[in-house]
Amino acid sequence: MQTIHFKRGQSYLFRLPPGEDLVVGLYRVCREQNIACGAFQVHGAVRNATVGHLDQESGQVQRRVLDGEHDLVQCTGNVSSEGDSFSVHAYAVLSDREGRVTAGKLLEAEVFVAEVFCQELRGRVPVRTQDPETGLSLWPPA
Repeated sequence: MQTIHFKRGQSYLFRLPPGEDLVVGLYRVCREQNIACGAFQVHGAVRNATVGHLDQESGQVQRRVLDGEHDLVQCTGNVSSEGDSFSVHAYAVLSDREGRVTAGKLLEAEVFVAEVFCQELRGRVPVRTQDPETGLSLWPPA
């Protein structure tokens, strides 16, 4: 069993600029601020999002393109090490004009408004490696 304990680092509040891809923007700010490990929450509105759903049997991510405007009802995720770099994993709940809700791994979305809270975590950064059982890039098991 491997459990990693952290100390809280800096807390960040920021807004991503309109037109930027949300996932790319999160990665950019984390890189600029040297956040190698952390957790974040985002709320706002996006356009033309793509979310993914993991087909557990095949191990493939099924992509769903959401054209048009969507409220970003909830978006949470984490930042951690993956190989020689780091990765951003974001999961989102989005609603359209009619209130229909779609959720999944956020692969891309054009920012209209995105306000972000990010909590840096300090300590030994967990490294994502390919899990032989699932084929996914995951943290070590607890």
